[in-house]
Amino acid sequence: MNNYILSLIDSYGYLGMFLGMILEAVIIVIPSELILATGGILASRGVFNFFLTFLVGLLGSVFCAIIIYFMGYYGGRTFIKKYGKYFFMKEEDIDKTDSWYNKYGLLTAAFGRNIPIVRTLISLPIGIARISFVKFLIYTTIGSIPWTFVFVYFGYSLGNNWTILKTSIDKLKIPIILLIIIFVISKIFKQIKKR
Repeated sequence: MNNYILSLIDSYGYLGMFLGMILEAVIIVIPSELILATGGILASRGVFNFFLTFLVGLLGSVFCAIIIYFMGYYGGRTFIKKYGKYFFMKEEDIDKTDSWYNKYGLLTAAFGRNIPIVRTLISLPIGIARISFVKFLIYTTIGSIPWTFVFVYFGYSLGNNWTILKTSIDKLKIPIILLIIIFVISKIFKQIKKR
């Protein structure tokens, strides 16, 4: 998989990176963090520009979210249950994103973009609920900025040290998940205090 991503970016440059991000939305097994970090590594070598790499990664990330939003908007839950398996969408993952959306509303479009698996599927319940596209786009873009920047910068600072990439990406996921858990607990605590 790593070689495929490298080959795609190497052959098509920024377009290859953008296509890789779209494939991440359709085939969830392709990790966006690896695509973004690869772009960052190429920026550190002078092949790419850092800002353009970040921008392409952000656009690709948002574009993926838009595709999934419209799948939910026009297809609804029935479509997802019937055809989701062809896009590697597990029903339990869809249920998880539904419950997140029901608890936290449109904020999940922002915060959910920073949680593995959830980040890809969170647009579904928002599309199914037919939330305003403009609002969805604003929240999704804002929420996609930290994830995109962290992994592009990570690749940029990592440079040629490919052997550390996979281990370090796994380590970076833990603090992000912890921050989200703290946020969720604080929201629940506030709700309990109100009652």
